[in-house]
Amino acid sequence: MDKSYVTMAICPICHEETGDILMDPHLRDSFERRTITPEPCETCREKYLSVGVLIMAPKTGRVAVIKNEAFLNLFNMELPPKKIAFCEEAVMDHLLAPISEDPSPSDEDPSPK
Repeated sequence: MDKSYVTMAICPICHEETGDILMDPHLRDSFERRTITPEPCETCREKYLSVGVLIMAPKTGRVAVIKNEAFLNLFNMELPPKKIAFCEEAVMDHLLAPISEDPSPSDEDPSPK
């Protein structure tokens, strides 16, 4: 078999090899030596998906893990069966945007002088 159809699966969270080998000449023309897949390794699955959901933007490979409660509140839908969900890049931008805080109070004393 042509080696261009064989790749090592990489965890999308920690980027370590999962131990899985992927082979499929119909999936794409060729693979890189290592390919990030939506399936996390066992360590990350136990550590992160036991309390949250992996959200992945397939086009860029950006990922975020949010707590189960946050997923339910943000998306108003049931948890995905494997606790892995895919989203558009705009959704990922929103999820990963820095949380804006209220401006800190001014050092000036607002009381009349």
